Order: sequence, then C-alpha cells, then structure tokens
Amino acid sequence: MNLPEFERVIYKRNPLIEVVCQFRFPPILKISHQEPVEFQDEIRFHYPLFETTRAQVPSEISKIVQQFGLPLQNDVAYSFKSEDQRWNLSITKDFIALTTSSYERYEQFKQRLEEALTIFERIYKPSFYTRVGLRYQDLIVRSKLGIEDKSWSELIAKHIASELYDPELSSSIQTVVKNLILKTENGQINLTHGLVAVKELQETSDEIAYLFDADFYTEQKIEGNGDVWNVLNQFNQSAGRLFRWSITDALHNAMQPQSVDSV
Repeated sequence: MNLPEFERVIYKRNPLIEVVCQFRFPPILKISHQEPVEFQDEIRFHYPLFETTRAQVPSEISKIVQQFGLPLQNDVAYSFKSEDQRWNLSITKDFIALTTSSYERYEQFKQRLEEALTIFERIYKPSFYTRVGLRYQDLIVRSKLGIEDKSWSELIAKHIASELYDPELSSSIQTVVKNLILKTENGQINLTHGLVAVKELQETSDEIAYLFDADFYTEQKIEGNGDVWNVLNQFNQSAGRLFRWSITDALHNAMQPQSVDSV
C-alpha cells in the first residue's frame, strides 16, 4: 500500500490517546527468575514507580497442570512508570514496551525509547528481535474540537468509511468498527477504526467518537538496537500519512495543525 505524502504537522488539539512501541525477542529466563534490580537502578530517575504483575493462568489449564503435579508457571511483568503515570516502561521474559498517554512528537518518544532500549540490551543482551511494533490510537471527539455540528461524512474520508456518506444509513448508525490487515513495503498494518461510544468526565451520557487504532509491525528478524530505528522511522512516517489520508481537510483544520519547525 503506497500512502500519499502529506506535510508533517503537529496538532495543537492532539487526538492521540495512546502510543505503544513493543519489541519481542526469544525468551530470556533471567527476567522471569530475577527481579530487574540493575535495570531499575538505571531508569528510576525517569520511571520511579514500580509494580509487578503476573499473568493469570486459566482455571481449566491450572487444574490439569496441578493434577499432573507440574509446577504452575505464571509469566511475570515488571512495570516502571513516570511520576505522573503518563509513561510506562514494561518488560517480561519475551518483550519490552514503552507506552505513553502524553505523546507530543516522535523525536521525544524515540529518545525515551532509545535510552531504555540501550540500557536493556546492555543488561539482558537479547539475541535479536522477532517482532517490532509501533501502535497509534487516535480518538476523534467532536465536542473537544468544537465541531459538534459537523456530520461524520464531513470529517472522515469516504474511502475509509463510505457508509457514513449514505444519508439514510448514516443517520441510523450508532457504532461500527472495521478491521483491516494492510501489507506495506516494510511490514504490515493492523488497522481498526470506526464509531465508538465514549463517556467524557463532565458528561452523564455517552458521546459517539471516531477511533483510529493503527498497529504497524514487522515479524522479520531484526538484529539489535541499531537496526530497529530505520524500521520505526518508516512506521512513524507511514502512521502520519495514514491518519491524514483517512480524514478530511475540515477535521485536519479543526485540530489546528502546526508546522513541525514552528513547534
């Protein structure tokens, strides 16, 4: 899929609600069997909050395992969060991921990610990466943008959601969610998008919003820290193009785009 090029902008009214980057690798048992003391010591200035969670094994499987007298293995996940809890760095025996609800621009996100990955590779030395993914979730809430009077057909491109352009059908739609797996030159995109109901803090009833959830990923073997950045840079460029291609000029302008150089 060749996406058209658009000028890169930063939206003053940012629709992003979450951005996640995850690196998967062959299991490192050291992470499951030892608390990440050295790793925490190097990152705790930026991520002072720490918690441990264990994945729950389904009760049916648990009973079978216990009947055979086998040890019950629960995967452990370590989470390191920033003081405001808007940044979360998590590691398990087979992945490291950075999640934020405070994404402003790619360069800032990449810097945090690169710092964490450099420390992780030095301590745990993953053999290689089996999957690299970069996921963007945008939520268009018309009341936040002051465009409650606009119909969705004025905001979402027709080639993405043609059903919104049928007057009889669109007036009846409450929710609709589509899922597409798109092949690109450097991987794939798992794109989920559509109308969803959300509840804003100050509202008593749900509001219909439009969600774009785009997961860019590759499952090709990637060697180490140095090689992942070309992949992620391309994913970031594709993410910007895909989002802009999916919306109209009216929505683009309502989010108050600013030139990257002016921010």
